[in-house]
Amino acid sequence: MRTNRTHQPLTYDVRLPDEAQADALRLLDASKAVVNVALTILWPCLDAFGDEREGPAWKQVGKYIASPLPHGDRQWRCESEVVGRLLRAQAERKKVFTLVAPILSDGFIRPKTERRPAGKNRPAIKEAITALQQSLDEDETSFVTLQNVVEQACNFFLQHDRFPSSYEELQPIPLLHVGLLTYAGDDGGAKGQAYRLALDADAGMARFRFRSPDEMGVWRWRKKETLIALPACLKERLSDGKLMAPTLREERRADGERFAVLDFIIEVEKTALPTWEQVECVLGVDWGVHTLLTATAINEHSEQVGRPFFLDTGGLDGKQARTRRQIDELKKKVAAFEQERDALPEAHPKRAWYQERLELYRREIERCWGKYERRNRAVAHLASNVLLLLCQIHGCSLLSMESLKTLKTTGRGKGVRGRWRHYRNNSTVRGEIWRILRYKCHLLGVRFRTAQPRGTSHTCPRCGITAKTYRSPVIVVKR
Repeated sequence: MRTNRTHQPLTYDVRLPDEAQADALRLLDASKAVVNVALTILWPCLDAFGDEREGPAWKQVGKYIASPLPHGDRQWRCESEVVGRLLRAQAERKKVFTLVAPILSDGFIRPKTERRPAGKNRPAIKEAITALQQSLDEDETSFVTLQNVVEQACNFFLQHDRFPSSYEELQPIPLLHVGLLTYAGDDGGAKGQAYRLALDADAGMARFRFRSPDEMGVWRWRKKETLIALPACLKERLSDGKLMAPTLREERRADGERFAVLDFIIEVEKTALPTWEQVECVLGVDWGVHTLLTATAINEHSEQVGRPFFLDTGGLDGKQARTRRQIDELKKKVAAFEQERDALPEAHPKRAWYQERLELYRREIERCWGKYERRNRAVAHLASNVLLLLCQIHGCSLLSMESLKTLKTTGRGKGVRGRWRHYRNNSTVRGEIWRILRYKCHLLGVRFRTAQPRGTSHTCPRCGITAKTYRSPVIVVKR
């Protein structure tokens, strides 16, 4: 997707009407087959996609192969754009693997004991990545990328008892499991040869038309235009943004239902950031333990402005913990049923019953994970909106947050609450907040910076003296 320093793309997904679902799903199935074949053919040429990144991705793919299943030049451009973007992303990840390959060692693996299985030695991993990052002089985001690739290599070691010798051995071909088709390779909504799209912001409607295979596999334009009602938030963005090429993709629910959605991508202009001389007030944000976030506003004289704000998500944590325990119980049942099923002969009639129960449990696990992710996303939007509201209340033009390096909490925690707190910290909610807050700051013109975590939670904002940490005393009341 085309991005720059002055504009920010925003995506709004809208489900297609029922009358267009069958044609859209056939189109996505056909495009997915072409994309997967092209990825398999071009996977040995991965290095070339890391060296050359100028111009559209479909042009680079076109230098190597033509469409494996031809059904239109513009359709192939759109499919090859998906292929090129995937290969470019994997090529960048391969460069990261080249950096971390020399530091991979057995010290990253925690040996198996009587009480604990083999796992990752996170303190050793963090120390090695920090030293590597300092030698490379990379930014904060690169630390997370380095850590992700190292942990993927450690997972490979736990499965094969050795580290991978190449990135191709570590990473399988990123084949699509659901349909995805971007129309960025076509000639636009008015002159497109694979799709047509016209928006009427006043009426709040969009007219969408596309080419797709029919039941016999013959490609043709749909006879009728698909009318799509635009949500209110999308209509507001259309007034001050520019419509980019949409993306058609498939979504699947836990019960197996498939449906197609159209992503409307609006490119809006970012608000100009204030200069450093204009920054008079800063909102400092720290990751809490008993609360999710703690925010305090500080003026240019290092004086606290207003009271600290504590964002407590205790009620949500309880729901998330119960959902996580339910997932663990379902996984135990799946493991037990698989063991009992495999112990039966192939022709045993009860194997079908076991297979039916396993499919039911797996769908329930997917449904629980979907609920878990939706709650995390809702909390991330709530937290980012609250922090930006505090910036407006206190007149803060700079938001400083504790570095994302501490996304991984080491140790096992003390008791059930400690283990859940560590799991919550490591289960994407903080990364989701960091990602959403960053792009919203760009839209509102608020500077966003990260701060080193050492000592940030122990320094008084008034006097600047570092305080000691004590455990809360347990008071026992005798009656």
